[in-house]
Amino acid sequence: MWQPPRRQVAAGSTTPPAVLSMLCPLLKVFSGGDPTAPRNRAWEVASSGLASIARMPYGTSVRQDLLDIAPRPANLAPLVLYEFEACPFCRRVRETLSELDLVAEVRPCPKESVVHRAEVLKMGGREQFPFLVDPNTPDGCEGMYESGDIVEYLYAQYGGGKENVPPGFLQSTLLTGWMPTLLRAGRGMTRHGTRAPSDPALKLELWNYEGNQFARLVREALCELELPYVLKNAGKGSPRRAELVELTGGSTTIPYLVDLNGAGKRIQDSEEAVRYLFDMYSS
Repeated sequence: MWQPPRRQVAAGSTTPPAVLSMLCPLLKVFSGGDPTAPRNRAWEVASSGLASIARMPYGTSVRQDLLDIAPRPANLAPLVLYEFEACPFCRRVRETLSELDLVAEVRPCPKESVVHRAEVLKMGGREQFPFLVDPNTPDGCEGMYESGDIVEYLYAQYGGGKENVPPGFLQSTLLTGWMPTLLRAGRGMTRHGTRAPSDPALKLELWNYEGNQFARLVREALCELELPYVLKNAGKGSPRRAELVELTGGSTTIPYLVDLNGAGKRIQDSEEAVRYLFDMYSS
């Protein structure tokens, strides 16, 4: 079984991306700081749409050719991804999850995290993201840093081989990977400090594909609240869309947010979903 190169670091060391560390305070000013404050809906949709265009064509459609040559076992467990929405290297991994039609449990690790960054530090020895755990192949991926290694690993395990990584995909992050972060003024970068420190009893579920401009708005809110959730990718051409139609009564509109905590909530509108998340989980 193919394994990526391992990079050894001293236990307890931290290596936050220098550029993001410098950008964080500046972008926080432009974003308005408080994610619960009223937003200009037209700008929200437009800037998120431009962010999607900047990363076209990645993260929108399922690689149908690879589903045929790399069938998945029926009992495939969700991958576990530690990441934060504004990070361009985390975005690269989420795009790959969409294109390979994989389900992942996302444990957001925004700046000022109080829960999930500590888990990564304990497992891997440093706070660096993304960080992937694959429970289906514990010997091959007990915990992996480096987005390029993760992408190649995912293609090797679930996409018929690492040679199927789209040409130029890894290099594209250096050219356009920062555009969504800048266009969205750092949304999904920093934790909103009023959320309760414990996770909800039941994980939320988000039907999504990475390139969807409305799904991005919901992912940002989930990250800012540091709410873990199951990311159910259903990009264009995904066989999972049939399940989404059944759940929604006939619609494949993305995003679709499911929260079974409390009285239970199912929302298929991004503006309503963002408002609900901050009303429900931000004191």
